[in-house]
Formats: sequence, C-alpha cells, structure tokens
Amino acid sequence: MHKDVEALNAYLHFLRSKGVVHTNLAQRVAFLNTLIAGLAAKPYDRVAYASALNGIMKKTRDHSWHFHMQIAREFYPFWMQDIKAIAVLSESYVVDKDAVTWSPLPTSLKALSAMLDQMTFSELESIQLERYLNGMRQQALTKDVVVVNIKLAKIILIRLRDAPQRNGALYRVAVDMTLPLFRLKNSRQQFLSVVREFFNYWVVT
Repeated sequence: MHKDVEALNAYLHFLRSKGVVHTNLAQRVAFLNTLIAGLAAKPYDRVAYASALNGIMKKTRDHSWHFHMQIAREFYPFWMQDIKAIAVLSESYVVDKDAVTWSPLPTSLKALSAMLDQMTFSELESIQLERYLNGMRQQALTKDVVVVNIKLAKIILIRLRDAPQRNGALYRVAVDMTLPLFRLKNSRQQFLSVVREFFNYWVVT
C-alpha cells in the first residue's frame, strides 16, 4: 500500500503543478482511493489494473464515466512508476485538459440503434466507413462480424457528429460516454475493438 500512496501523492503533486483546482483534486482522490483499495495485494501490471478498474466502472454512473476513465488513464503511469509515460503526459496535459470540454448528449443504445436506419451520413463519413469496410474485407472477417462492426462504427460517428473538432481527445470522450450503454461484456469488447480499428480511418481522412 505504501507504493500506492506514493503514487497518489506524486499524481496529486503533478496535478497541482498543472493548476488543477482543489475541488477537482478532491473528486479525483475520492475515486482513486476506491481504485487503490481494489488494487491491494495485486501485482503491478496492466492486467491487474484493468481488472480493478473494470470492477469499479461497473458501478459508475454514466455521466461520471469519462471523468473516471480520464483519472484512471492519468494515474496509471504514476502507479507503474513509468517515468517516460509521465513525461509524455506532462507534455500533453494542458492541451488535452483544454480540449476535453465537449461531450455528446445523453442517449440510450436503443435510441442510437433506431437512428442508424434514419441517419444520412456525410460524404466524408461515408468515405471513412467505406475504407473501414475494405480494411475488414482484407482481414477476411465473416459477414456477420462485418455487419455488426459497421453498425458500431456508425454509432461512433453519430456520437461525434456535434464535436467541435476532430481529434483523438474528443474521440476518446465520445467513446467513454458511449461505452457504458453496452451492458453486456461481449458487446463492450466488440465495441472497443471497433473503436481502436475505426479510429485509424477516422482520424486521417
């Protein structure tokens, strides 16, 4: 536990150096205390961290999902004592903090699914979907998997439709605010798989 407390103190010192206000710090500490308790007696690796985090996120309200995921991502290199990753975080932190002021409107998976049949996608969105489709065909995926993945990619596009910019930070926000809508573990895993694959087609177009 001593190492966990050191990691927490180092993270808080980092945040103070970046000008994070006291109220925001208190909210982060409350979440991290729960996470650290879940990490007790576990090995210091990504698998253990992800397992403890997943247990907490199952009980997290949808509107807090992105904020808690953001904290968990930031705290991870401190917990792992990864100096290089902390340095990278320090260089980009102000930019990311300023960028993530937008979030998609609250919705449900049922509502998003209904929109798929009614939504008209722009020329750019259609190009992104077509390139993703071609990429899956090259992987020789089954037709059923391709159909579902395209639907999930369309859901991502719908969630990003009102985003003020097109960048990785806002993509992550949209994902974090959409993931809790998938209640089944297998559905979440497939959505996350599409999230990782589709980002490469979305960001470069």
